[in-house]
Amino acid sequence: MAHGKQAIFHIEDDYRRMVDGLSKTVDRTGREVFAYVWMPNHIHLFLRTPKPNLSKGMQHLLSGYANGYAKRHQRIGHLFQGKFRAELVEDESYFWTLSRYLHLNPVRDKHPLVAHPRDWPWSSHPGFCSKAKQVDWIEYHGVLNAWQAEMGGSNSERAYRNCVESGIEQPPENPLKSAIEGWLLGSEEFLKRMKNLLSKPRRIDQVPKARKLSSLNATDVISIVAEYFGTTTESFQTRRTASGERDIAVWMAHRRTTSTLRELSDAFGLRHPDSVSNLIRRAEAAINQSANNANQINILINYYQEPKTGPAPNGYPTPNGYPGRDS
Repeated sequence: MAHGKQAIFHIEDDYRRMVDGLSKTVDRTGREVFAYVWMPNHIHLFLRTPKPNLSKGMQHLLSGYANGYAKRHQRIGHLFQGKFRAELVEDESYFWTLSRYLHLNPVRDKHPLVAHPRDWPWSSHPGFCSKAKQVDWIEYHGVLNAWQAEMGGSNSERAYRNCVESGIEQPPENPLKSAIEGWLLGSEEFLKRMKNLLSKPRRIDQVPKARKLSSLNATDVISIVAEYFGTTTESFQTRRTASGERDIAVWMAHRRTTSTLRELSDAFGLRHPDSVSNLIRRAEAAINQSANNANQINILINYYQEPKTGPAPNGYPTPNGYPGRDS
């Protein structure tokens, strides 16, 4: 959960930009989002992080929104109050309880924002009520399957909707109030296991599994894109290059890693993070000009996700307007 010092959303575009930021964060960090809700002065997120990058991912989401907010509303100073608060959940047996509590936020308190949680558009709940409102980056099935594993039955969608609706008249207690030591939701055995893990080496180079999970970085992405286009990583550091390959490399590194704009500006030989944003916008404009461009970029993403030891196949298509390795 993250709180603002005051209202953090004023207009629909504010809410929409936070949703867009979350969807991009999912792409970049590989996290699984089970539920979210944006309230006027705070946000709730229920997610799983397969990689050890929760803090960095949240930094990207919150700082990215705060920077845009400051420009849109011409305000200065910190938008969010301190660091976000996170609780650790043991397993899927808590998925319904937690997501239900989050989805009921808009109808809670003396002055509800809407009469029913499905009517609040800045939440993942509408997608649980209608498949037409689902997005591909929310793990709806992860929540619904948790119910089937515990209770059985064949219509988890209806059961979940009924479960949430029952909380409108009889609001449930915050399940996190029972969190052990204020941040662990689970059994005593879970607490012991987590304490044992926290006593072990924390540095990435001391933990083989963490080292493997943290291996996806901007340097890897830049190398893959350079190999794909048949060029060198050094060519991406040339200022005022006319090649769109550099734009694609910046866009890929931004979308598929947790590197900051400052870190990317150094990697690409740029003087200021704003220059990174300009290259990203230029790449997105080229991609959005045609569905074919977007499709070919997706092929490049797949090529990155399964790194090859040799050069990209000659048959790989390249984005329209960008010289490929055979041009």
